[in-house]
Amino acid sequence: MLNRKIVVSLVSILYLLLSSLNAYAVSDAEKTFLAMYFKEDELIVLSATRSLKSITRIAENVEVVTKEDIELMNAHTLADVLNSVNGVYVNFGGASPGSIAAASIHGSANEHVVVMFDGVSINTASDFADLSAIPAQMIDKVEIIKGPASSVWGSSLGGIINVITKSPRNSETPGGTVSASYGKKNTADMSAELTGKKGSLGYYLMAGRLQTDGLSPVEEISSNYLYLKLKYDLTNRTNLVLSFFYNQGDREEGDLSSFDLSFKDRIKNLIATMSLNSSLSEGVDLNLSLRAAKLKTDLNIGTLSTGESSTSVEDDRKYGASARLNWKTGIHNIVLGSDYDYKEIRGNIFTTPPSLNVFALYGNDTMIINKLAITPGIRYDNTDRNNNFVSPSLGITYDLADKTILRAVAARGFHLPNLGADTLDGEFGFRHNPDLKPEEVWSYQAGLESGLLKYIWLKASVFRHDIRNAIVVQDIDVDAGTYTVVNKDKVRRQGVEFALRSMKIYNFALSAAATFVKAENTTTGEEIKEWPAYTYDVSLKYDDEKSLRALLQGRYAWWHHDGAANAKAGFILDANVIKTIFKKQDRACEIFLTGHNIFDGTQYWNDLFRNAKRWIEAGVRYKF
Repeated sequence: MLNRKIVVSLVSILYLLLSSLNAYAVSDAEKTFLAMYFKEDELIVLSATRSLKSITRIAENVEVVTKEDIELMNAHTLADVLNSVNGVYVNFGGASPGSIAAASIHGSANEHVVVMFDGVSINTASDFADLSAIPAQMIDKVEIIKGPASSVWGSSLGGIINVITKSPRNSETPGGTVSASYGKKNTADMSAELTGKKGSLGYYLMAGRLQTDGLSPVEEISSNYLYLKLKYDLTNRTNLVLSFFYNQGDREEGDLSSFDLSFKDRIKNLIATMSLNSSLSEGVDLNLSLRAAKLKTDLNIGTLSTGESSTSVEDDRKYGASARLNWKTGIHNIVLGSDYDYKEIRGNIFTTPPSLNVFALYGNDTMIINKLAITPGIRYDNTDRNNNFVSPSLGITYDLADKTILRAVAARGFHLPNLGADTLDGEFGFRHNPDLKPEEVWSYQAGLESGLLKYIWLKASVFRHDIRNAIVVQDIDVDAGTYTVVNKDKVRRQGVEFALRSMKIYNFALSAAATFVKAENTTTGEEIKEWPAYTYDVSLKYDDEKSLRALLQGRYAWWHHDGAANAKAGFILDANVIKTIFKKQDRACEIFLTGHNIFDGTQYWNDLFRNAKRWIEAGVRYKF
């Protein structure tokens, strides 16, 4: 008994000593050093634990793209933004801005990547997230977690793309931006933003239109969108935030005459959120939120030779609520939370709408002891399909030396079967499988970042994702054309990433990165060749901090298979130049010129959706 009391006393004393340390602050010297290579918005990340943390305390492999990056690259949609991120590959379903697109991270399947927008997943019931549905102008920043994030976000075997939208500015004087660009084939992108504060109410409003007659044959796209965010200060410690997003678009999907087919779709997306944010006391914050989404797609499939066509309607409905408590004390940054999500599919291809209820509890803690940061996390997801899952994770960061950080993380993750795959018999010969289980992954990652080399920040990472119960397509009757999906294979995806950034020298800054991925079906011993084996990214930025900014940005992707898709490896280089022609106080007028694929290169994952040849667009932007 005496020994037990001594142990308890020693532990209590140790806890009190450690609690006097600051678990989440970044020293001024560290901030000054990192500011030579990173923007301020890149230094604090939310997505890793759902609590703001310094990027030096995050064990996961995380990439951040800011609104300044987005403006400099003249991105039109989220797809354009992500196509420049090391380790992420975007599958475009067309050559034009606004073409349907999905993302892969570290060679993952598209459905394994979850895209969050204002805390709402835009993945459909088939777990497809259309990146082109999110316009770029409204994005404040994008945080990408490479690898499973299930201990925080639930079903997300491949990774998380978290889109954080712009917020109202804290000024009684209204401000905003009006922008318009025009290019080849009547390609135009027009948007207007207005933001400010009136008393206790802050507002941000954005409206726009993206259109094109198509940069490839038989391709035509138009999209109109509206976004509103309101922030009302109930007290000096509590606020209420409402957001509303609506997007409606029509797309003709390109030349499919070789298959005697035509594809046209119409999308209507509506996303609404409400959140209450309160600082209960010093270091204790509470967030309560509600969300709803309606993602509707009308897909028309026509037969060119006969003129016949049919339309399938998929109407995804999502509703959810979350509660999160963040407690910062001493060495600890503790997050405790719960999520509830309900989703169902309606449409003319379903006799009875399938639905899914998910309730989850999660928690994590970032503990900092001198140079060491330890982040344990765990989440329990309970579903009404008996597909319950526990997702633990453990991450560490360690300051090996001045300006050098070691990162390592091990995590268990999962992906729930697509809604309907285990309950419904759909079109085109599909038969459901009621015995489907979640796909599971154990992931291991480690990395080293260092600024020891003069003027250069270096990053190297290795990763290994071991997947079991992988869901694959299996024929039932080849002659009858029936098939299903089953948990069958084991898959291993592994590889390395390298990246560097230079500090600004004579107004220039260089970035370069490379990702190498090898995927293998360990059940059959066959190499999986569905994604680029390696990609190279390079960019050169210029900013005289007066009136001229420029970006030269390129990507090379190498495909190593001769499959039916006939993927094409190649190098694509874009250039954008922005010139300020007028500036007075808070007002400025800029003109910009963008050259896409200036070397006329080829790079695509499927020869049905070839990339655009060289094209130019020019625009004007007025800020006030």
